[in-house]
Amino acid sequence: MMKSLPILAVALIANTASAMNVDTMLLVGDEYGNGVFTISNNKPMTEFIQSNITQLQIKDGELTRVPYTEENFSDWRVTLTHPKMIVESGRQKQVGVRSLCGNKCDFSEDQYYLVSFEPSPYDPEGKMKSAVTINFGYRPLFVIPAKTQKIDYSVSLSGGKLHINNTGNSFIRAYVDQCTDAVKEDCEFTAMSLSGRERAYELPKNIDKDQIEVTIVNHDESYRKKLTLKERK
Repeated sequence: MMKSLPILAVALIANTASAMNVDTMLLVGDEYGNGVFTISNNKPMTEFIQSNITQLQIKDGELTRVPYTEENFSDWRVTLTHPKMIVESGRQKQVGVRSLCGNKCDFSEDQYYLVSFEPSPYDPEGKMKSAVTINFGYRPLFVIPAKTQKIDYSVSLSGGKLHINNTGNSFIRAYVDQCTDAVKEDCEFTAMSLSGRERAYELPKNIDKDQIEVTIVNHDESYRKKLTLKERK
């Protein structure tokens, strides 16, 4: 997370635990490749929020980050309705993500983008120039899903980790819940696996590492499957 605040005392840092907020850390675009984030400011001061986009590309299982800049503007596939904005205390604003593709992009597989929201105190009169600031913020994931989804993956349990190899063309989520009335912490787990990626995910300490029941869903839960996995010896 990211928030922007002047450091004047330890108490001030503690009191800014709830400042700028984003309504979701995962946003799936509609049929046109568009979506909306809602940004709220719970601080007592007005905030200036700057946004930018980083495209995630996956090739041969490797993840590459491509920040959007003026130099590669012609290659942009999405843009923001408000890359810079001012949000008053106690107010909300919406930031739209808009597809620039038309018919130019390949929608045979998911497209992934990190959208950064980086706040700082709004100080048009320069009264806070002497204050040291720490920038915090949020970087949610925006997904334009494949037009026709192919769900294909393998999962296994080994070494106390959940292994997922996503060979399909769209992301999936794996969910494990072993919470009980007696055990309420470190007993559930959610992992998101991007298309074309193979990863191992460490499970929380209160999940039985010998056998788990995992639920696999796609972005709109039109695909749902429960699997029982046992530790590979």
